[in-house]
Amino acid sequence: MLFLSGVFLAFFLAFLLITKRNKSTADFILAGWLAAIALNLAGHYMLLTDQYTLYPSFIFFGFSLPLVYGPFLYLYIKRQTSPDSFSWKSLLHFIPVVACNLLFLSFYLAPFEQRVEIFKNHGKEFEPEMLLKLYSIYISGIVYVVLSFWTLYRFRKNMVQQFSNTEKINFDWLLYLIIWITVIWGLVLFTDQVNIIYGAVTVFIVWLGYFGIKQVQVFNQPMSVFGSNTEKINLVFENKDEEELVDLAEKKYQKSTLTEESIDNIHSRLLLLLNDEKPFINPNITLNELAAMLDVHPNYLSQVINSKEEKNFYELINEKRIEEFLYRISLPESRQYTLLSIAFECGFNSKTSFNRNFKKYTGVTPSEYQKIPES
Repeated sequence: MLFLSGVFLAFFLAFLLITKRNKSTADFILAGWLAAIALNLAGHYMLLTDQYTLYPSFIFFGFSLPLVYGPFLYLYIKRQTSPDSFSWKSLLHFIPVVACNLLFLSFYLAPFEQRVEIFKNHGKEFEPEMLLKLYSIYISGIVYVVLSFWTLYRFRKNMVQQFSNTEKINFDWLLYLIIWITVIWGLVLFTDQVNIIYGAVTVFIVWLGYFGIKQVQVFNQPMSVFGSNTEKINLVFENKDEEELVDLAEKKYQKSTLTEESIDNIHSRLLLLLNDEKPFINPNITLNELAAMLDVHPNYLSQVINSKEEKNFYELINEKRIEEFLYRISLPESRQYTLLSIAFECGFNSKTSFNRNFKKYTGVTPSEYQKIPES
């Protein structure tokens, strides 16, 4: 009954994802993953209840689906931490599951009675193929868990080059997903108790439903840290040569084709934009959005900020916010407002972020700064 409950819950969560408003590619990936888990659990439940005599091919297909757990996890993490649009090349990650089923093509084409007999004999005549499938599942789990950890780690390390506010970016959801799959794969590798493994998968589904709905609202609102601005950003560059954009995105700063004259030009336009339009007042401003305003590639803008300002995007934007804050509190009309309310108007989205950046810029806390006598 536990496994059957997991099947229904997984399908229900997948349904919530594909019917919610403002769906993203990540939502479809997670829905596909949930559907695959539901089919896998359904196959195990049918095997336990001897329904292989009715649906041998379906159950056999379900046993190959652990090969898609890793790809779905990795693609979901990648979509949630990258502004890049979906590429059909991502489907190449599912070649192993297709190849695995082609390996058993003779089973699928065998007469119904013969397929049932193969189940009764625990896969007799397919021992080499079964062993190859098992090791493929082991390798897939290890490779994709490592890739997912690395993708999340690299994003967390480099996010100061992309975001001006990082306090409210929720990494727990993605990290817990990876940890859960790591635990499940650990059970796959180190125990032969199949019911324990599928029991852990069922508990994972229950956790995913609870945490997704109650904690980070995955099932009823967009969750990607890049929000809904990706399409708008991409439109700025849609009239440029596609191959040129790919080349630009892949270049490292030391290999950049930007000339000193171009760097100076972008830098001067950046300072003018920051001083005149003050885009940093937007608490969610990102490097991509700022680059779109200047009509330059984000990689180039990041290079200019690092080389000319000798700081990263996060530091530059928050420094501008502090400067704006200091200017506003010097105005007589600002005395009726609290420091925190003025800080929020300058682009900060939390008291912690404001206090930390204020002390970094001025050397004192906001309350200590208030006590400094005016000269």
